[in-house]
Amino acid sequence: MAAMKKRAPVPQAPDTSGHLAVVTVKDFKSLKDVTVELGQVNVFVGANGAGKSCLLEAIGILGACAAGAVDDQALLRRGVRPGVPELYKSSFGTEKTAPKVSLRAESTKGADYHAYITNPTRNPGPYWVFGNETLRYAKRAIASRGPKGNATALGLSAPLENNRSVTALVRASQKTHVHVRTFLSWLDNYAIFAPVTPVLRGIAPDTAPRSPVGLYGGQLAEAVGLLSSQRAGRRTIGRALSLIDWAREVRAGEPSQSFLSPSVATSRYVVEFVDRFMSEKRNQLSGYDASEGALYILFMLVLATHAQSPAIFAVDNFDQALNPRTARSLTRMFVEDVLATGRQVLLTTHNPLVLDGLALGDERVRLFSVSRDRSGHTKIRKIPVRDFDSLKKKHGEHAVSRLWIEGLLGGMPDDV
Repeated sequence: MAAMKKRAPVPQAPDTSGHLAVVTVKDFKSLKDVTVELGQVNVFVGANGAGKSCLLEAIGILGACAAGAVDDQALLRRGVRPGVPELYKSSFGTEKTAPKVSLRAESTKGADYHAYITNPTRNPGPYWVFGNETLRYAKRAIASRGPKGNATALGLSAPLENNRSVTALVRASQKTHVHVRTFLSWLDNYAIFAPVTPVLRGIAPDTAPRSPVGLYGGQLAEAVGLLSSQRAGRRTIGRALSLIDWAREVRAGEPSQSFLSPSVATSRYVVEFVDRFMSEKRNQLSGYDASEGALYILFMLVLATHAQSPAIFAVDNFDQALNPRTARSLTRMFVEDVLATGRQVLLTTHNPLVLDGLALGDERVRLFSVSRDRSGHTKIRKIPVRDFDSLKKKHGEHAVSRLWIEGLLGGMPDDV
């Protein structure tokens, strides 16, 4: 008998069960009442101060709620700027300051978490306290609590301090459905990444050292070093190098006086580049001397593919330090990697060519316009792209960026 051929293993589809389908925020900063239906890749455009970052931070606060408690350390770990209650709670013109912040997220698999949190405007405490709180699955309540601390989880009642979330009781139980566990875990691990040039260069500390790259880029060298030793990781490095035309190689190592002045204070490990044009004995550059754009490219692609990256995360100012054409190419690669790994991302940008790098013909990729109305309330509107191919045929490859600049998509200041 002829030997049977072995079938190639069928690649498993990435787990997307914890993705956020809908987020609703009420009475947080400029987000008086906002509901957003998310895709897998979500890009938010709008004028400075329109409220884009507020949405990212609101999800970070909800992530802290899902983890069990909301204090400054929990917020900093997620890249959220801690703020006093007077500035966190919405207050517009003659309107009264909102007494509570309402945060809600629903997953694509039917999990639904809703928390009201508050903190006194005068003499605030270190922790925000929970008012009403509800966790549902398949439209059935599996845990809840009232403002007096009465908590019910999986049919059992238990006393609970008002600064502790009912989710702590649910996550500790083996009876909790796997979709609920995944949803709460992914929400807990959500973080806002915002790379900063001195931190990426290794000359300033990262105040939020979250895996894999640090919220501000302080662990980029370690992440590059790890990926360089893995087959899939080398693919990521190769894709990054395709956008850095002057570099032949990139790696990570300890600072060396052969290419870095001893007067430069650096971290333990630094990113090293090999310049393809310089002479062999003088072609090594550290992240301190390399272009900042190269570091941002590495940061984004490593974040999109690294095994330790959160399943759900945000990047504030995605286009930072990049020229428009590079930003467009990086966007295409980043979106491809995110879709392939099953992650969910939220991005803010001010660079029109980032929009041209989006696969807006794919329903998983969504574009939102963020603006403020006459009362100062943030409004977030999904920009429908019903026939992306026809749009490009009519306006060219720069169709979306051109429409945005001309003010036809919204999200532009009135005086532009």
